[in-house]
Amino acid sequence: MKRLFAAGILILLVINAALLSACIDTAPRTVNVTPGPTAEPLVQETPVPTEAAEEYTPAPTEEFGVVKDALGNVINGAEHYIRYITFTDLVVYEEDGDTFLDGIINNNYPLPIVCAVDIVYCDEQEVELARAQLQTRDGNYLLVLAPGENVVFAHILTDMTLMDKEFTLEFDTSVGVHPQQ
Repeated sequence: MKRLFAAGILILLVINAALLSACIDTAPRTVNVTPGPTAEPLVQETPVPTEAAEEYTPAPTEEFGVVKDALGNVINGAEHYIRYITFTDLVVYEEDGDTFLDGIINNNYPLPIVCAVDIVYCDEQEVELARAQLQTRDGNYLLVLAPGENVVFAHILTDMTLMDKEFTLEFDTSVGVHPQQ
């Protein structure tokens, strides 16, 4: 009886070890993600505000001449809302001779944030090698990022491999980064 019990425990330990080893996260790291202005403006139609977003969060407020966002932080410039955006799980890969990016943008603000973002590759002399606009699942280049995780994609048109190159992510200053209104 003790042998059966010991054998059962051993089998459970082996199965548990196999399951745990299958759960290792092997996602690639994000490389050199530094937002900055872009040279070319993007043209898109202005998104239509949703009533649901207005229901649960107050608009920016002004107290004693100081404008604060919905979380009570002082709005101190055009790049204020960038603080609420983070990029995670960015994966650049090649398939059938084309280069793509898949990733997640997290919006940590309680309202949708509107912005436009480019992925840019430059060589050592800062000469631009490739540029592509991130887009949402519905194909829009004007990103309306709902609170939480938002899936984004890019098709990077180039004749060279970019897999060994670093990239930057640049916010389009003509669009800005602001809550959906």
